Amino acid sequence: MSQLIVIFKALFLGFATGILLSIPLGPAGIESVKRTVSKGYKQGLIVSLGAISADFTYLFIINAGLSSLLAANKRTESLFWIISGIILSIIGYISIKSHRAASNDMKHIKTSKLSSMPFLAGFIITFSNPMTPSLWLTLSGTVIRAWYYVSLTAYYIFIFSIILGMVAWFSLLNYLALKGTKVLKPGHFNATSKLLNYSIVVIGLGFVIFGFFNLFNII
Repeated sequence: MSQLIVIFKALFLGFATGILLSIPLGPAGIESVKRTVSKGYKQGLIVSLGAISADFTYLFIINAGLSSLLAANKRTESLFWIISGIILSIIGYISIKSHRAASNDMKHIKTSKLSSMPFLAGFIITFSNPMTPSLWLTLSGTVIRAWYYVSLTAYYIFIFSIILGMVAWFSLLNYLALKGTKVLKPGHFNATSKLLNYSIVVIGLGFVIFGFFNLFNII
């Protein structure tokens, strides 16, 4: 019974994490909404799937070697929490200060040959975004890593559930875009994104504090 509870928690928390990570509209999210509005639901969803594939690629690459590195030395793990927290706070701060980068990226994509290849467009937009590997490196060394200590089954279920959550959110996002709901007004998304970006900064600071706490306990 306890194993079933762990699996359920991994499924639920992973799914919720995937949704929360996807809510702030990045360049690929904006492109997927534009495709849905101009070319239909399928085109927009394919862009989203391309973006999620880029996220999964980074997630796979990072977790392929990072887990063993952190397991070898607890002090290294504590330092990683600190460094990751700093990176996460910086990402949130930069996101708060900058909102024009996404629209500039979309202008480039719109005039390129990628406009006829939605999956590749979503993949390249996300894969080439310097914040993508930083985000997954941070999460892999902290939140995702925590499930590694629970069990390998829970660890992989949590990762799989993150992907499911992202797919579910982008499916809903493009559906809302297709229906032209008021939820998709730019002002609503900007307010949500700002709130989540401030939350990212706070979470990052929490990671730093937790890392120092663990480090001092080891010393």
